[in-house]
Amino acid sequence: EGSNSCIVRVSTFYGEHQMRNPMNTSTWKSQVMDLLRSISCNRCSNFSGTGIIFYRDLVNLPYLQLSAADERPNLTQADSFDIASTLSSVSIMRSPYHDGFHFIDIEHWQISHLSQYISPPIPQGADKQLHGTGARLMSAMLASLLHGIVCVGLVSKEGKIYLFHSGIDIAREN
Repeated sequence: EGSNSCIVRVSTFYGEHQMRNPMNTSTWKSQVMDLLRSISCNRCSNFSGTGIIFYRDLVNLPYLQLSAADERPNLTQADSFDIASTLSSVSIMRSPYHDGFHFIDIEHWQISHLSQYISPPIPQGADKQLHGTGARLMSAMLASLLHGIVCVGLVSKEGKIYLFHSGIDIAREN
């Protein structure tokens, strides 16, 4: 393997059986944080960072496919064990899918979309209530406010993890 390859170790925690009660906040938060930690710990030197929308319904989130690449990864074969590996491999600078947000259907724990431009609406008064630096961070924060979006996770190029739920970074909560 070349120096640009990522080795990702994913625990069996990502199995379908872990999502029996998707409404339980501690269940999805733990599962999402494990995924984000796996991506962070196993990122390559040319990792570009990644944003992941964990959703139940996308009807309130405006989005658009960014990549026009002819070759698309087969997402139907990306089972729960492959999610961290898939997202790590598409989040390197040379990948046509490194930009934008990736979507995971939290009910089925499956990647449904790669490399999406998102345009969450800006609520009135947001300039007084929400503070963040960078377009990806602010987009994640705003998207997490929408009905149907459970949370939005980010892993920065440096490996820092953010997890927004209802506009608040809950990654550091115990």
